Amino acid sequence: MGTKQWTSITEFREFYDRQVKRVYRLAMVLMGNISDVEDVTQTVFLKAWEKKPDFRDADHEIAWILTTTRNQCKDIHKSFYRRKRADLENAPEPQVTLETQMDSEIWEALQSLAEKYRMVLYLYYYEGYSVRELSVILRRRESTLQTQLATGRKQMKSLLESKGEC
Repeated sequence: MGTKQWTSITEFREFYDRQVKRVYRLAMVLMGNISDVEDVTQTVFLKAWEKKPDFRDADHEIAWILTTTRNQCKDIHKSFYRRKRADLENAPEPQVTLETQMDSEIWEALQSLAEKYRMVLYLYYYEGYSVRELSVILRRRESTLQTQLATGRKQMKSLLESKGEC
């Protein structure tokens, strides 16, 4: 994958428009905090602007955006800044968030799963990727993903049953 310049602001805007919801939703699933989600989204698109990855095709573009988003989320989780930051729970939130679009009990159960299950379930059920597509995007074997989906489903079911949702 090479690096080149964006040919126009319009080209970057089209890329942004195609991918911003995907970045925001995945960051919300992985971070669960609006402030961090906005930071991740901004950083991912700043990296795209600076690097202008040369995508082979649409699947490669999606794989790059998902991987970059996931890595940025991991960086924030590990950062000193996140550990020492003041609580932002009272900060104003956008009018429409992923959390308001999903049933809150399902959202809470999904958020409580380990990242590997949470991410796979989200991409499979909410983004609509097949196991084969996830294998390419996440660089994992299909059998591994099937196991993670099954384990994630069992954990979700158990969590929801314990809350009386199933």
